[in-house]
Amino acid sequence: MPVARVLSRGQVRLPREVRRKAGIKPGDVLSIEVLGPGLLQFSALPVVSPRELRERYPIEGPVREEADRAGRQEAAVGDVLGK
Repeated sequence: MPVARVLSRGQVRLPREVRRKAGIKPGDVLSIEVLGPGLLQFSALPVVSPRELRERYPIEGPVREEADRAGRQEAAVGDVLGK
């Protein structure tokens, strides 16, 4: 069973074998759920581009200016995270 050590800054390096088996690639975002003391569950989150979101959830009717501004801010955050 592969093991990993928690570094002083809370960083953990996932062993290559674990990344390969889980299909985790550089830049993937992981969700971490605490199941109990010393028990964690990691899940790779799907990467969805703003274009894919617009296609899945089309906006019908007029868009208020505040909602448009919030969407631009979210897109900027996605750019920072590399999405």
